Amino acid sequence: MEARLSGEEYPDHYWIGGSPCSGKSTIAGRLAATYGMRVYRCDDAFFRHQMSIDPKLQPIFSRLARASCDELWMRPVPHQLREAIEPYREQFPFILADLAHLPCSLPTIVEGAALLPELVGSLGPDPNRAMWIVPTEQFQREEYERRAWRHEVLSRCSDKDQAWQNWMARDTGFAQVATDQPRAPGFKVLTVDGIRSVHEDLAAVLAWFRLPMIPSQ
Repeated sequence: MEARLSGEEYPDHYWIGGSPCSGKSTIAGRLAATYGMRVYRCDDAFFRHQMSIDPKLQPIFSRLARASCDELWMRPVPHQLREAIEPYREQFPFILADLAHLPCSLPTIVEGAALLPELVGSLGPDPNRAMWIVPTEQFQREEYERRAWRHEVLSRCSDKDQAWQNWMARDTGFAQVATDQPRAPGFKVLTVDGIRSVHEDLAAVLAWFRLPMIPSQ
């Protein structure tokens, strides 16, 4: 848990943060497949990290891990937004510890909403190795509505419709945080709206990361 990376120590890391349902995972997967990179997905590690938290050291993370559906989604949206951000701060040392133990044989794409600009910025990475991808509100809603698991998430809420609206408002606020939060100079934000194709969004990421565009077969 004491592992702390810096941009100089890990020059082969690319950081893709941003809001949920913005296409981060798709872009990270395509980058990895095309360029022979490893992907570390913060979301995949979330529940494993949850098993290791200490309530004294990660109090918000710990409390939300035990919260009911109503406790998560029926609270005022500003409260939800604050408590969506804090667990990522508490999780970040776990992410760094994981990265410190990965083999150095492959470049690594680190992807997830947990990568707040303030956290990644504290590591001092090359700005051209870090990007935040955020959806417009309309695109975010359309993407969430395609995901069947959202019904399971809200299944135990007393007012599913209100919980859904709160969830969308919270994530809209989170997208704004990922756009407006003070960041290291030169960090890039890509807004996705569904008008551009995934290929075009990928091209924008490649250009920022200074990776060569490989023609489609």
